[in-house]
Amino acid sequence: MNRDALGPLLDTVKQRIAQFEANSVNARLWAHDPSLWTEDLAGQAEVKIRLGWLDLPNTSRNLADEVTAFASEVKDAGIKKVLLLGMGGSSLGPETMGLTFNIPPLSFSILDSTNPAQVAEAEKNFPPDETLYIVASKSGGTAETMSAFYYFWEKSGGDGSHFVAITDPGSNLEKMAIARKFRKIFMADSTVGGRYSALTAFGLLPASLMGIDANKALDSAALMMREAKKDIDNSALYLGAVMGEAALNGQDKLTFITDSAFESFGAWAEQLIAESTGKEGKGIMPIDGETHLPAEKYGDDRLFVYLRQDGEHDNFIKELEEQNQPVYEILIPDTYSLFTEFYRWEFATAIACHILGVNAFDQPNVEAAKIEARAQIDAYNQKGVLDEGQPVWEQDDVKLYADIEITEASLNSALDAFLAKGQEGDYVSLQAYLPRNERVGTSLQKIRKAIQEKTGLATTLGFGPRFLHSTGQLHKGGANNGIFIQITADGVTDIDIPTQGMSFGTLERAQVLGDYAALLANGRRVLRIHLRGLNLLSSLE
Repeated sequence: MNRDALGPLLDTVKQRIAQFEANSVNARLWAHDPSLWTEDLAGQAEVKIRLGWLDLPNTSRNLADEVTAFASEVKDAGIKKVLLLGMGGSSLGPETMGLTFNIPPLSFSILDSTNPAQVAEAEKNFPPDETLYIVASKSGGTAETMSAFYYFWEKSGGDGSHFVAITDPGSNLEKMAIARKFRKIFMADSTVGGRYSALTAFGLLPASLMGIDANKALDSAALMMREAKKDIDNSALYLGAVMGEAALNGQDKLTFITDSAFESFGAWAEQLIAESTGKEGKGIMPIDGETHLPAEKYGDDRLFVYLRQDGEHDNFIKELEEQNQPVYEILIPDTYSLFTEFYRWEFATAIACHILGVNAFDQPNVEAAKIEARAQIDAYNQKGVLDEGQPVWEQDDVKLYADIEITEASLNSALDAFLAKGQEGDYVSLQAYLPRNERVGTSLQKIRKAIQEKTGLATTLGFGPRFLHSTGQLHKGGANNGIFIQITADGVTDIDIPTQGMSFGTLERAQVLGDYAALLANGRRVLRIHLRGLNLLSSLE
């Protein structure tokens, strides 16, 4: 590990480690001391029931055997494909596993979208007669997950043998799975929150169905667990100190640099870090998948973390170091090290939250967008139409919605005027409520790069509604240093959600409007760009 490229940050990190030792921070964490994160009694009660993740490399051993046996049963039944219906922590861990282990996307995938085109694509690639559907929801009531379930349940003709549930004991999903005779119900560990759940049934069941050795995965995580118990020479504790001290120093844009084999890791780490740290006007903004600029183009608000396997970015890292940018390097020996990193980053994020003085295990602002979206749906049920408000600018099949006046002559100049509201230390968040596929992703990355080069600001890209269960907490609860650009488009077709009295397209648009309202309510700078058709996306590049 390269700890000497932190520059001036190194001294403050060393001081923090000494303070940890003096205050027995690591011992208190292992003793489940909630005062590490909050003095609020209700918050402390929540912390006490959310620390089961610390021991998962040991406590998940029986589960590993169970999911291994179940994977064999599914294979023997002739089921060749697995589609996971879930959101946030229930889906991002398995998605990262599939991409890291190079599992064919037509044999395993996730559906964490309400976009009709994406639902249709999942139906096409995962027909009921060949597919096992995993319905994954801790609460058992996640709107996106249950909507997808109702759809595929109807498509399957109500064949419970093609469904398995992962949920907390006593949830409505458990009751429904029993009533509908699912093939299997896996109980989640109720002492582990969703974003910390990669080593629970939410991660290990999909892993086994992909052909990943669950016990070997736990062995890899156990290596980091043993190290994390040490007060000295503890790389997980050290990473947490680096993250926390960097954020206190204004270097709150944690920018992932990853070699190709691990390039999907950032999406998982993004939700862990953003949802854990982003509250009370504080937070660490993870930057994943951003195009590399010349090293001298970056501001002084960055901490770069390089997950290095074969050194393909060594030259870029050297350039960053020459510009005195703080760089922290983690060596990745093999593919199963993914599970080592899951544990390392969970531990480090909890430590960083201690430094920032926030509760790592709550998400006070997530509900805001849900409340607004439900209000939109209630109004739709009464009136048969969503209230999208009035555009402040309209031209050539494009509408702009904002709480400011826009008078520019063209779309590009209007976008430039909005981006001009940014200042040093801000970031630009692109939020695309569009089908998540290669063509759309490529176009959005071009838009992202153009914004990055034009403004010099850090940029993020999230597909809705999945980012609402990831970075959405930080967007509304973190520092007010985000510039938010929603991109929506009219779809070609829509799909009804069985028994729900609305379509996927309506649900998706309600989520757009709900988050827009929640952002404005929190004083955020937000612009919604609505395109008459997806083909107009190129006009923003």
